[in-house]
Formats: sequence, C-alpha cells, structure tokens
Amino acid sequence: MKRRTFSIGLLLVLILSGLALWALPRLPLLERDLLQWLANRSAREYFAGSLRIEKVSLDRHFKIHLTKITGELKTRQSPVPLEIGSLESQDSLFLLIASKPVRFIFTGIRPQGSPRPGISGTAMIQTGAAWRVECSADFGKTDLSDWQWLDPQNLGGATGAMKGTLTFRQISGREPEFNMDLEAPDPGGNIQARFFDFFLPYLPASLHKEKVQKISESREMIRYDRASLKVSLPRSDAMKILLQIFIPAYNLKLTLNTTLRTHQKDTFSQIARLMGLIA
Repeated sequence: MKRRTFSIGLLLVLILSGLALWALPRLPLLERDLLQWLANRSAREYFAGSLRIEKVSLDRHFKIHLTKITGELKTRQSPVPLEIGSLESQDSLFLLIASKPVRFIFTGIRPQGSPRPGISGTAMIQTGAAWRVECSADFGKTDLSDWQWLDPQNLGGATGAMKGTLTFRQISGREPEFNMDLEAPDPGGNIQARFFDFFLPYLPASLHKEKVQKISESREMIRYDRASLKVSLPRSDAMKILLQIFIPAYNLKLTLNTTLRTHQKDTFSQIARLMGLIA
C-alpha cells in the first residue's frame, strides 16, 4: 500500500514538474495573451478585438511593463491604426486588490508610422467603493498632422507643431473633471480652407463673416500663424470649447466660444460620436 501511495505521489510530482517545465518558459506569453484578451474584452466597443501587445513583463514586486500596444480605433470614416510605445506601473498591482492607488506612466501614444514621439503622461487607478481614475497627458511631441484622422475632410494636409496638456479625473460619486489646453504656436502651419466652414454658423452677419466665407470657398491650404484650443467640462452633460486661430494673409483672428450639450451624462462618448471619433 505504501509502495502504491509512493508511486502515485511520484507520478504526481513528475506530472507537476513536467507542467512547470512546460509553463515557465511560456509564462510571459501566457501573461501577454491573458492581458490582451482582457483588454480586447473591455475595449471591444472602440477597437473591435484589434488590440495587440508585443511584450508583457511582471517583476518580483508585481509591477507590470507593457511594450508596444497596437490597435485599430473604430471611427466613422475608417479604422485608424494607433499605438502606445510603453505602459508600466509604478506600484504593485496587488494594491488594486487592497483598493489602494496604482500609478502608471505611458509614452508614445500616436498614429502608427508617425515619425514623432507622440503623447506621454501619467495615470492613476484606485478600485473599490471609493474608486477613482486620473490621467495627465503631454502633447509637446506631437504635430497637427498626427491628428488628421479626427476629421480627414477638414484636417487633411494640416500641419503645425503642438504643445499643451490634457487632464482628466473621475472620482466615485462626483462629476468628471476634464481640461485640455493645446496650441500650435508660431510659426504655425497650414490648414484646409474648408475647416473654416465650422466657424460660419457661429458668426453674425458682418465683414468678418464675409472674410471667413471667402476663405472657406477657396478650397486651398491656408497658412495660419498660431492657433489654440481649450476644452473644459463644467458638467458631465456639457463641454465648453474655446478655439482661436490667426490668419495673417487676411489679417484675421477667429474665435469660437461655445458649449456643446448632450441629453445623457456620458459626454465623452456622445461628443466623440458627434465628431466622428468613434463609429
């Protein structure tokens, strides 16, 4: 009986050892595949299962590092290939189980193939009843040409080095906080004349409006010296926009100051659909 028990125990040890020898070399791939599956499951509305992660590593402190995340964002026009260069946690992921904040840093958010470094920044996630999400992004290494896909008809061919920041915070039981302050400073760049159609409904009848009408009808690339865009979220169902652009050839400074409202308190999804950012 003892010999039989010993034989069964030895067999189990051999099986477990064999499984360990098989699994350990494949552990990074298993981690990557699991995380990739979870990411596609949670973001299927926006990426339709296209998210791919090149490499995942987990250190002995349970801090995670992801390298080159790619995916095709669903937009009204067509899917847009995007990528994130890297994403890594600054704290142990075990803190999520304890409902404590975990900090992340990310680099290289950009359209695939862009020659520029892209957006970088930080994020923080805290789970539990008092959950919260925070994000801060720096646009200082991007160009307006990186964002033509937002509106190919009006932004096709647009250029101009950008700088500025975006911040977002959502705390359980509170209204979301969102601020974006971007600019394309001197020497500016080029933009499609048809882009100025966007201003016309908001301008009163005047010589000023006639100039804008003339610009938009030219259907050419127009030179601008500087431009800025400020967006804030005074309420979860309203977004305030301040857009300014200076056209030296017409000695014209255009300002659009408006508030977009939605009927539902999911402003980001609603406005993204209005702008064609997602399908």
